[in-house]
Amino acid sequence: MKKRIVLSIVTGLCLLGAHLEAEAQRPNVLLIMADDLGAEALACYGNTVFTTPNLDRMEKEGARFDNAYSTPVCSPTRAMILTGLYPNRTGILERLDSPDDRKERTNRLPAHLKTFGTVFKSAGYATAIAGKWHLGDFQKYPDQPASHGFDEHCLWVQYFDGGRHSRYYAPHNWEDGEYREHGEEVYGPDYYSDFLIDFMKRNKDKPFLAYYPMNLIHGPLHEPPELKELAESKFSDDFGNNDRAAGHMVTYMDAIVGKLLKALDELGLTDNTLVIFTGDNGCAPNIQSRLGDFRLRGGKRTMNEAGTRVPFIARWPGKIPPGTRDQIFSLADVLPTLASIADIPLAHKVDGIDLSHNLLDTPGKDREYYPMAFEGGCWFIRDKRFRLHEDGRFYEVPVGRNETRYSMDVLDPGLHAESRDRLQKQLDRFMEITKTDDSYTIIPFGVKGDFFKTKQLEKERSSFNDR
Repeated sequence: MKKRIVLSIVTGLCLLGAHLEAEAQRPNVLLIMADDLGAEALACYGNTVFTTPNLDRMEKEGARFDNAYSTPVCSPTRAMILTGLYPNRTGILERLDSPDDRKERTNRLPAHLKTFGTVFKSAGYATAIAGKWHLGDFQKYPDQPASHGFDEHCLWVQYFDGGRHSRYYAPHNWEDGEYREHGEEVYGPDYYSDFLIDFMKRNKDKPFLAYYPMNLIHGPLHEPPELKELAESKFSDDFGNNDRAAGHMVTYMDAIVGKLLKALDELGLTDNTLVIFTGDNGCAPNIQSRLGDFRLRGGKRTMNEAGTRVPFIARWPGKIPPGTRDQIFSLADVLPTLASIADIPLAHKVDGIDLSHNLLDTPGKDREYYPMAFEGGCWFIRDKRFRLHEDGRFYEVPVGRNETRYSMDVLDPGLHAESRDRLQKQLDRFMEITKTDDSYTIIPFGVKGDFFKTKQLEKERSSFNDR
């Protein structure tokens, strides 16, 4: 009898040890998404005037995707990256703080749409989010983001009791279900990164997912607390005030990434943590990036390369071979890719594709098309060479040179007919996708859609009226 008891205890201890070892081997995930940051703003993507040493180092140690894409603006990307669903599937096609919804504030990311927070929490991960939410009002829906699978949260509050509050100095936050006001001595980006570092320290002995949707480098353009000399080290003599402020904010954003990477080093977690850095859309139009002699105006809210091309850098020492990846990657692919890497089965359908093989540089099926939907009846579909819009505009997008990658010269309708027809069939299918269900309504922001398309239409109307 005693032998049986001892054997049972030993067996139980062995099983417990195996379970704990398996838990320890599951990778942690740190996902960082900057705000209003196109790929062209980083030195490792060719910017020659902004200083980003930490992301440059991360890029050398990991995989840099040259063809990664978001939506053209904030809320749709935040919903897409969380859920793995396209904007026309969630119904979130523009910013959720619609002027027509300012009184009731009914717009939100529905709680029944599963996120990577939901998926990882269900798999036993500790989960946390800090920074910017922009997917619903906290006063109206205090369940956010806990109902989306996050154990802990610290998020900037844009509106509360009718007031609009700073995202930088003296931020107002929604912290684990409570509204908190901070003084001028508190700089939001520092506070949010400290919150996540504390979360990682407390959960270092079990797998965690930490998500940092940054406030930087969204306006208002301003001077962060430190690093002015480093930021200005490559500035051009003809920089204006906007350029100087933007460059300083980019460098400070980079320093926060460095702070998070240093925390992983100090906790001994670097080798078992997948770190991803990306952006939610292109830079704002008041920011001009310089890539050698080429200058690019920010393309936020435009359905083109400048509006949707974002950085995507993934580092996991010993697992992700360093180097450049030229495959197409959509931020809708983040959820299924992370779940695959963490060996978590997905029990529901998503639009995103498991592209873990692109990160790990192993064989697999790549994404062939990147489709996009935007409020105002704006659509496009892109492959590695061409982009086709719903109104028939057809572009060749050679990526070898910035001048051609970002060009907005429309192709002659008679050129590349076979490619155009192939893309049209794919676009027609994509445009048939509708909202997941009728249990919720999204009030439109009420804009005219794509900035570039709107300007073109206004130009054509003006030309017609002048005749």
